[in-house]
Amino acid sequence: MNRKHMPLLVGGLVVLLLAVALVFLLFRAKGRYADGFAKLSSVQTQLQRLTNRGTFPSEPNVQAMRKQQEIYNEYLEGLKGAMQQGQRAAESVNRDGFRRLLEDGLRQLQNDARAKSVTIAPDLAFGVQRYMAGNPPADDELARLVDQFQSIFALCEILYDAGIGELVGVERTVFEKDAQVAAPEEEFGRRGARNRTEAETVAPNVELATDPLGLFTKEHYVLTYKAQDAANWKVLDRLAQGAPFVVVTSLDVANPARPAVAPPPAPPSAAAPAASRPVSTAGWQSAAPQGAPAEGAGVAPAAEILPRELRVVAGQELPTVRLEVDVYRFAETAVAVAQGEENP
Repeated sequence: MNRKHMPLLVGGLVVLLLAVALVFLLFRAKGRYADGFAKLSSVQTQLQRLTNRGTFPSEPNVQAMRKQQEIYNEYLEGLKGAMQQGQRAAESVNRDGFRRLLEDGLRQLQNDARAKSVTIAPDLAFGVQRYMAGNPPADDELARLVDQFQSIFALCEILYDAGIGELVGVERTVFEKDAQVAAPEEEFGRRGARNRTEAETVAPNVELATDPLGLFTKEHYVLTYKAQDAANWKVLDRLAQGAPFVVVTSLDVANPARPAVAPPPAPPSAAAPAASRPVSTAGWQSAAPQGAPAEGAGVAPAAEILPRELRVVAGQELPTVRLEVDVYRFAETAVAVAQGEENP
């Protein structure tokens, strides 16, 4: 082969290789274009289908959600009604109305106690002794006072129906501003102001306990009464049934009665030496020497029968019961508040 044709052959070979490479790249780009065009067509078809179909959500889903919401609202209404059983509606009264409410309520409590053979302590004022003396309450405190007295009335009626023996005391949360007592000051030492310190006392919380969502409020009461166990079980069973909604927070039963007859003295110990005893008018007999069997030592003493007052350990007295409860009052807008929390 002639040497002068070598550059031409090499250039033709290079051009051929470049043409092959360009053809390969062309076919590869064509394949990628076909795949992309197919995906684009699929996405456009899906978009067209979603655009042309009915608005979401569908009508069957809307009906199902509406039915579930009705069931939920019905459940909430039933729950609110069950918790509000026995709850008296809030009354808006003035000072004269509050005085009449107290007079009628206290008279009714006295009559019901007499009719059901329940003894009332002579100094019992049902937690309203400040107003039985004629002290008028402040206007902004009337609503809570009425609610407290209605709760006390309901709790006392529950005790009466259970058959307690005696109602000893009724305590409520005294929240009135004029009833709060300032912290006392105590003095230590005898040398003037340098030895005086002010006693720091923690004032009890008298604010009305309110749920953060406004669903309910609760008041604390302490009832002291005397009753047998059967009556006490009836009280607890009745409180557990609701109407009004009451939660027992503390129960203390104490029996202060003590036997009136002292127990017989214990027999002398066997190790104690026997005392000298007379044997005749002529003289005294000395105690038996140590180690010698005493006269009648083998005879066991007969068991002494205790009197009935010592054999009966319960059932003759009325134990004193101190019962602490929280009375709840549920708001009328409880369902609306709950719905707002579920669907913010």
